[in-house]
Amino acid sequence: MKLLGVAGALLAAIGLSGQAPPAKYVAGQVWEYRTRQQDTGSLLKVQRVEMMGAKKVYHISVVGVHFSTPGIAGVLPHIPVSDETLDASVTRLSATKQDFPTTALDEGIEEWRKAQGGVFTIPMSQIVGIVDDQTAKARMQTEEPPEGSQ
Repeated sequence: MKLLGVAGALLAAIGLSGQAPPAKYVAGQVWEYRTRQQDTGSLLKVQRVEMMGAKKVYHISVVGVHFSTPGIAGVLPHIPVSDETLDASVTRLSATKQDFPTTALDEGIEEWRKAQGGVFTIPMSQIVGIVDDQTAKARMQTEEPPEGSQ
């Protein structure tokens, strides 16, 4: 009888008790993450969590980004990411009170669904770098060439 009690305790301790472990990432959490050097102090917020097949999708917003293109706001209102992204990026929960976008988040999620978009699996610093590069390229393409150049 004593052996069964020990076995039961061991099973419970290693998570075989039939209960799911608590979720690591939940809506409303604000996290510090491994940023690019210029984005020190930037934060991300898990805005929503949903299932995409058997995988979780975390709809996050990021504030405090320093883009290389002048005049671009330092906010990314919607980025769909995976457990892998968060596991490779977050460092600790933040106690900082920070405003995060909600209206642009809803629009971003709706556009993502319509496009049947994917989910990032790379670290946040790489995602922010890609967005920064694409923003700079888009700005360069929309600027008019100087007078006399053709």
